[in-house]
Amino acid sequence: MASSTGAAAARRPYTVVYYENGERKVIRRRPPPQLHRIRVEDEVSITRKKNDDWDKGDEVVVTGISKRQPNTLLVEKGDGTHTFLSYRDVQLESRPGGEESFESEQDPIGSRYLLWP
Repeated sequence: MASSTGAAAARRPYTVVYYENGERKVIRRRPPPQLHRIRVEDEVSITRKKNDDWDKGDEVVVTGISKRQPNTLLVEKGDGTHTFLSYRDVQLESRPGGEESFESEQDPIGSRYLLWP
């Protein structure tokens, strides 16, 4: 039996129920693939101005990533306000785990010993 963690679980299909002309319709949807490596609690900077409160260059913290819309990030400013931003509108600045977590993503099998000095 397959494990329910990882990318496969994140793209698990779900059903949507809606009514059209009084008739109940049920459709099955699958979320799009996640196109970024940003995680919850990462610090990012805004690269495209959203409005007067969310200006280009502001540093914010990612507080959530929806399973149904994995390319839309819920971010929080230092004053406690929240908004949704596309992953294209932000740039990763730092990660709470430090640089080790960046290296582990770039080299998931841990082949650091193969690198020449």
